Amino acid sequence: MIIFYILAIIALAAAILAAYSRNLLHSALWLTFLVADVAAIFFYLENFFISAVQILVYAGAIITLILTSVMMSRRYMDEE
Repeated sequence: MIIFYILAIIALAAAILAAYSRNLLHSALWLTFLVADVAAIFFYLENFFISAVQILVYAGAIITLILTSVMMSRRYMDEE
């Protein structure tokens, strides 16, 4: 049970860092870490399918989309 609490604290810290990070790229990376940690929580709870879906769909597709958007909008942020 202690592993669950450690993973939950790490997930909470990653969520807070993702929300309050001033750099958009760092925020996306903390979000990736959060998704991986939530997948680890599902894996610990022996829900292997949801854990795999969490990694494949969210970390694989959504985070890639966010990072691509950040990289493409980088020149607009540099002008400000």
